[in-house]
Formats: sequence, C-alpha cells, structure tokens
Amino acid sequence: MPIFYIFYILPWYYSSALARGLSSFFITWITSFKLLLFSFHQGTLVSPKNYIDFAMVAVFPLKMKEKLYSPPSPNPKLVPGFVPPILILLITFYTNSTIFLRALALALVLYIVFTSSNGETLCRYELLQLFNHPYLATSVQEFWGRRWNRMSSNILRQTVYEPTLHCLKGTVGVGPAKVVATITTLVVSGIMHELMFYHITCGMKPTWEVTWFFVLHGFCMVVETGLKHLARVKGWPSVKPAVLIVWTVGFACLTSYWLLVLPVWRSTQLTQCSAGSPNIHAFNR
Repeated sequence: MPIFYIFYILPWYYSSALARGLSSFFITWITSFKLLLFSFHQGTLVSPKNYIDFAMVAVFPLKMKEKLYSPPSPNPKLVPGFVPPILILLITFYTNSTIFLRALALALVLYIVFTSSNGETLCRYELLQLFNHPYLATSVQEFWGRRWNRMSSNILRQTVYEPTLHCLKGTVGVGPAKVVATITTLVVSGIMHELMFYHITCGMKPTWEVTWFFVLHGFCMVVETGLKHLARVKGWPSVKPAVLIVWTVGFACLTSYWLLVLPVWRSTQLTQCSAGSPNIHAFNR
C-alpha cells in the first residue's frame, strides 16, 4: 500500500505534461496493477528471478523471453531506418504545435516505437506490441480487446474482468456475469484514465467525461455482442468488413474527440504547474 501511494504522487514531480502522463500510465496505473497481481502470485512479475528483471518488467512494456537463448532472426532489425528521422521530426513538431497536434504526434511516436520492433528486443526481454493495426478493427470489442493498447487491456482483464466474472457466474449465470464484468472493466479503465488526465492537468477537478467515454464504449460492446448473437440466431446476412471498419473507427474517433480531447484541451488552458510543487488544491479535492 505505501508503494501504491508513492506511485500516485510520483507524476507530480515532473514539470512536463508529457512526462506526467507517461509516468501516470506506466507507473501509477500499469505497474501498480502488476504489483497487485503479483501479490496473488499472478501476472508477468512471477517470471523474473532477480530484482533487475523484476523492475524492468514492472515498469516497462516488457516480458521475460520464454527461450532466453533462442537463435537470432536471419535479418535482425529492431527499428527500421526511417524511424529515427520520423521520431526527430515528431518531437520537434511536438514542441511547436497545439495541444491537439501534440497529442497526435505523441500517438504516432508510440505507435511507431511499439509496432516497428515486431515484438523483439535484445538480451533477455521481449517487447510487448501495444498496438495491432487499430484502424482495421471491425467492432468496438475487437478495437479494445485485441488492437488498441493491448497491455492495458491484458492487465484490466486479469485484475478486473476475470475476477468479476469468476465471482458472479455462479450466482447470476455466465451471460449476465460477462455483461457486468465488461461494464465494470470499462468503468475501472475510465477511472484510471481520469487519474492520468488529473496528473496531466495538474490536479484540475475531473469532469468525468473521460469515464463516460469508456462506459459508453462498454455498453456498445454489450449491445454489439447481443446483436451478433441475434444475427446468428435469425440468420441475417453478414455486414461487409469495410463497412464495419468505417463504423468502428469513425465511432472511436468521434467519441474520443468529444469526450477525451476536448476535456483535456479545456483543462490545459486553465492550469500550469512546475516540478516538485504540485497543485495543492489537487490533494484537497
């Protein structure tokens, strides 16, 4: 519990909104959840056999290689040659642009870094692939479950979805239990994103629009699953994948701009903070 508190206050000691956001995501959220799983002898932190490996897997999007001395690939290339110039361009662009374009540049940097390595790193670790072509998702469930930020999806499934499903399926049945587990998982995801934006905006009072974004997507996932089941029962013709992709990506972009980008943009216009001196009002709220 003291470690969770230390991880919570850590982002306040960075003056950069980018640094606060990254530390809030990777340490305050993901590392805390990994440690919670480890407390029950579950998750990726069970594999490391020494403290260095434990710390690396806890903080970074890494996991221990199953075969430590596996033969190298015939053409080992961790990062394509065009990636460093693109990263330099995007970082330069990030420092001279509006909040919306900064967010876009950051997303592109993360996408390039976490999809260009093909899941390989040097030494004893394997880099987790965060994004798996999210623009090809044919449903909201596929978008969140298998394509967008798979690290947070996996950690939420292990810490929230599976325990909730396990507790409820014997009482209310598997179907209702899956519905409750899905909504609960998305609510927790929304709360953790609220905490991230709380750090980024230096303790501005949450509007809870970010949480509603994930609740909305959770309900859409439930409705989507019900419609798929009804279509199979009724024998309805399947919808073309191109139509589903346009609908899914369009829905994700529209709702994220409405409930994610605009609230953060409004908040960042109202507050600034410096390293080592977090907004005192943030702790009082």
